[in-house]
Amino acid sequence: MNFDEIRALRKAFASVKNRQKKNIPQDFAEKIKRLKAVRESSVGNEALITRTIKKIEENGIQVFRATSKDDAIKIVLQEIGSERLVVKSKSNITKEIYLTTELQSRGIEVIETDIGDRILQVLQCKPSHPTGPVSHLSAKTIAKGLSKIYGQSIREDPEDIVRFIRDEIRGYIEKAHVGITGANAITAEEGSIVLAHNEGNIFEVIRKEKQIVITAIDKVYPTIEDAINMVKIICFHATGSLIPSFVEIISGTSKTADVEKRFFKGVHSPKEIVLILLDNKRSEIIEKGFRELLYCIDCGNCLLHCPMYNTVGNYFAEDKYLGGKGLAYQSLSQEETNKKLEFCLTCGRCRKNCPLSIDVPAAIRNIRSESFPQEIYYFIKSHLFWLYYALRLKLQ
Repeated sequence: MNFDEIRALRKAFASVKNRQKKNIPQDFAEKIKRLKAVRESSVGNEALITRTIKKIEENGIQVFRATSKDDAIKIVLQEIGSERLVVKSKSNITKEIYLTTELQSRGIEVIETDIGDRILQVLQCKPSHPTGPVSHLSAKTIAKGLSKIYGQSIREDPEDIVRFIRDEIRGYIEKAHVGITGANAITAEEGSIVLAHNEGNIFEVIRKEKQIVITAIDKVYPTIEDAINMVKIICFHATGSLIPSFVEIISGTSKTADVEKRFFKGVHSPKEIVLILLDNKRSEIIEKGFRELLYCIDCGNCLLHCPMYNTVGNYFAEDKYLGGKGLAYQSLSQEETNKKLEFCLTCGRCRKNCPLSIDVPAAIRNIRSESFPQEIYYFIKSHLFWLYYALRLKLQ
């Protein structure tokens, strides 16, 4: 366990919490109430999904439904065709299906265009937060790793690191013809795809000749207004800001009606957009009675307040499945309980600090034990584990 990484993680998390205290949005309780109502009515709503697909297809976007990870990979390979280079933006869904690894194993070069994800990719590290993947790495650690890999001296200044990675990414973006993104939401009324970002890299990725969007069935919202409300909430909880720098709303390929008001498509890029809508055990999770876990908007605020995560870092995680909620979801989707769930303290701070008040502790108790005596055992074991590493962290 790397205690320097945990200290860096705590420092990053503290900065977000400080910004949150200074930037509480107006009418925030009403925004949260609206989001809860929308998630309760939308997640698992097949009629809403069907309406959304129909409207998106009417907008000229091709839609594929993927039941499993393998289905999704097969569709992506089909759409990439003979291209050997793709650029992609940050996407938890693509991490879920190990898209980068799968494509690289087939000889396709995949370049992450988000600064944090590109650093992770180059250094071959695991993420520590859904929107801040390198929160656990100090500038010193990153600079040392990059200098070794690229064979040149990179200063420990964060701006220098960002500048170096940005310039490297730009070279790949210029060459690529296919861009892959996730989506924060897709909407039924407008048939739109909504993406939020701060870096501006998604501008470049979605303007390739072909854009491939991969998202999940739980990302469906009734309207753009509902999706924007969610974007405000996720941004505040993820970064402490009121709104991300950019919000992309995509409702079809490029087109013009400048001549005789007749639409002509494919004026600029993208000339083709493909949406892959992934299930990957979500329907089964709903059937098992854990629908509430799918309300999650991946803001990561639970991690900021989790005592265990702030003590052992992403040891309390498995790949992109971070903290108690992530491990609970992974255990359900893979039908095998991850042993790291034993370390959850079931203290309830994740539920208290979740904008949707998702009862993760109740889900974990349900998953990891079938009897009260067992839960007492897990309670004692997790607290002893946490106390041991809390003391070690303090004494280091």
